[in-house]
Amino acid sequence: MILTNTTLLFNNYKGCVLFMVFVLIIVILMIVVFFAIISHFGSTSTDNMETDTSSTVNYIPKKFLSNNEYNFLTKFIDLENELHINIVPQVNLASVIEKVSTSRFNTELFRNIDFGIFNADYSKLLLLIELNDESHNNFHRKKRDVKVNDICNKAGIKLITFYTKYSNEKEYVKGRIIKELNTSSNND
Repeated sequence: MILTNTTLLFNNYKGCVLFMVFVLIIVILMIVVFFAIISHFGSTSTDNMETDTSSTVNYIPKKFLSNNEYNFLTKFIDLENELHINIVPQVNLASVIEKVSTSRFNTELFRNIDFGIFNADYSKLLLLIELNDESHNNFHRKKRDVKVNDICNKAGIKLITFYTKYSNEKEYVKGRIIKELNTSSNND
């Protein structure tokens, strides 16, 4: 009887020791993997990541307007002098619309509109213009466009859209913009 109790105790002890050795091996492996990841991706310090970007990230200038946007702008830029207005490319909604809500976040306003037309002293936004190319056929882009339209409608800001799949002749573009500006000023 004593012999069987001793054997049982020894087997439980042996099992416990094996389990502890197994856990110790797993912990050591986790530490090794952690240090391997750190050495591969660099230090965890944000100071080092901010100062040593030259080896991993390059920054280059890019064109402010796409070719489509630039070509479209040339069709109505002379309206600035004719109508005494200012045409501003790449207008961020957060720059011209304020969200009045209990929500702290305004992320839906961090979207750029291709062109904004302001009065001569920039004190009033008169019209927003979107130029839709084939990228606007993407499902996520369509959702974004619906959201932008909704935000502009709620803010009482007129938004018109032109499509690159059409020729958008200069006189048509200017005429449509003038019509929308006149409609907007009649509603004030």
